[in-house]
This record gives sequence, C-alpha cells and structure tokens, in this order.
Amino acid sequence: MRRAAAATALLGVLVLAGCSTAAPEAETGATATARATATTASAPPADDSAPLSLGAEIPVGARVTVVGDSIVRGYGLAPEAAWPMLAGDAFGWSVTNLGCDGGGFLQPGACGEPIGDRGDEIAGTDPDVVVIVASSNDLGSPSDEVAEAIPPAVTAITEAVPSARLIALDAVWGPDPRPADLDAYDAALVASVTAAGGVALEYPDPLREDGLLAPDGVHPTQAGQLALAEAFALAVEKAGLAQTAPTDLRATDAPG
Repeated sequence: MRRAAAATALLGVLVLAGCSTAAPEAETGATATARATATTASAPPADDSAPLSLGAEIPVGARVTVVGDSIVRGYGLAPEAAWPMLAGDAFGWSVTNLGCDGGGFLQPGACGEPIGDRGDEIAGTDPDVVVIVASSNDLGSPSDEVAEAIPPAVTAITEAVPSARLIALDAVWGPDPRPADLDAYDAALVASVTAAGGVALEYPDPLREDGLLAPDGVHPTQAGQLALAEAFALAVEKAGLAQTAPTDLRATDAPG
C-alpha cells in the first residue's frame, strides 16, 4: 500500500506539472486518486532556528540538497522532471538539485570539482538534509582510489554543514550487468555517512527494467526519472524519514 501511495502521489506531481507520459484518461484518474489518497503531513514546516535531530522525521518545508551526477540533474529533461524535484514535491520539501554532469568523488565533471570539494557550494544552499549519491562517472578510475576519496569527501561535507542530516544513496545503473566497482562505491559511501551519524537508503536498482533509459543507455528517460523518484520515496517512507504530503502542502505551494 505504501508503494502504491507513493507512486500515485508522484504520478500526480507529474500530471500537475504537465509532463506525464501517461495517456490523458489515466492522468485524470491518477490526479484524482493522488488527491484522494494523499496523507496528512505529520510535522510542521522546518524551523530555521533548530537543526533536525538524527531521529526526527524530515518535515514538510525542509531544505533538502541532493548532490550527484547528471542522472541526479535530469540530463536531457526539464529541471522539474528530475527525480529529486519530483520527490521533493511529493514530500513537500524545498529541494536544491546539485547534480553535476560527469561529476563523482574523483571526477570533477562540469562543475570543475569532485563532490568532496563542493562543501562551500553545498553550504550555500543552507540545507537541513544533504543526500549524497554515488556515481558511475568514477568507473574509469581505480576502484581503491575512488573508495579512498569517499570518506574525506563525506567529512568535508559534514564540516561544511554540521547541522544537516546526511543521507547516502546508491548509484544506479540499468538492465545490463552491474559493475562490481559500483557496489564498492556504495559500500564506502554507506560506511562513511553512517559513521558520520547519517543514514543510508538502499534499494534494488530502479532502472533495471527495460525502456527506462535514453538511447545513450546511461541517462533515464522521463519514465526512468519517475521510477527513481518512486524508489526513493518508498525507501524514505520505509525508513520512517517522511511521508508524502498533501498537494496543498508541497514545496511549490508553501510560503517562502
């Protein structure tokens, strides 16, 4: 039931944004269902004067910054179609998407800096929560060097935003056999984030089904981004971190 509710709410977000891939009749039904099944927010908007405690639910209005690669950014799609924005709308969070084309823990990508050197940029978003996503962009580098770069990167982010809660998220791949090095990156990120007092959200790769990647075989389609958002939302709800918010409490409608 939780999976269905999260998926329905996220599909409703896409419909309201005018970017759903579903047929018009299905869009109308999904929108009505999302409005009917949306759960009541269980926490008030975030209080700027008090950081979130590690055991607290992430409330409606929380500032959530997502740090990752071009998949996080929503490469090839409108910014609002990227999974962090879809999930943020569903939970009522104010999301800053710091996805960077070609970026990783060793690879600087289009941002010119690897993740561990982006502390000032992350701090500039004044986050309550920072979601750090492992990336396949580092696959061209020696696995041990990538793994060694992750702990100091997490430490640098922790020092830049000491009051923010950290969340680790696995890298995604697709239907082809998953490189073992990605699992090593995930394990290093999980270990570093949990050691810093954060939490890890782990789930089966949402992009394993056929038809969710663009012709380049790397970047998710709109349907793929929705699959990522649904998987993230399910993991967040299972971890007890948040529940999807009613439409009138989502970040796009909340006071600034």
